[in-house]
Amino acid sequence: MTTIITGEEATFYINSPTSALDLSDSFTLKSQYSQEILVTVASGDWSIITENARYASFTVDLPADFEDKHYNGYYTWQLGTYSDIVKIITQPGGDAGEAEYISNNETREADVFYRPNY
Repeated sequence: MTTIITGEEATFYINSPTSALDLSDSFTLKSQYSQEILVTVASGDWSIITENARYASFTVDLPADFEDKHYNGYYTWQLGTYSDIVKIITQPGGDAGEAEYISNNETREADVFYRPNY
């Protein structure tokens, strides 16, 4: 899962309904590189957005300076006993690496570099 953080809020997803979660648990975000806990969020600062029989999504309120510290990388998040891995991209610290392609050959003319003589 990839989460793009553009403000003070991040969205996370779980592969099960929220019955697997205890709504009074706190949320922690830990670096996979250094195993350092970066964020601990109390139970009142995260909320469930959507839920169905297959997955659920929830938002977490992050500290105001989180996106300015350029925490681009892989992290382990934990909510009670449930944990998962997430790739975090902060703006303006980085982007998803998607480059928009705009063709300069809209007339579909091909360039021939080699034509064999048979």
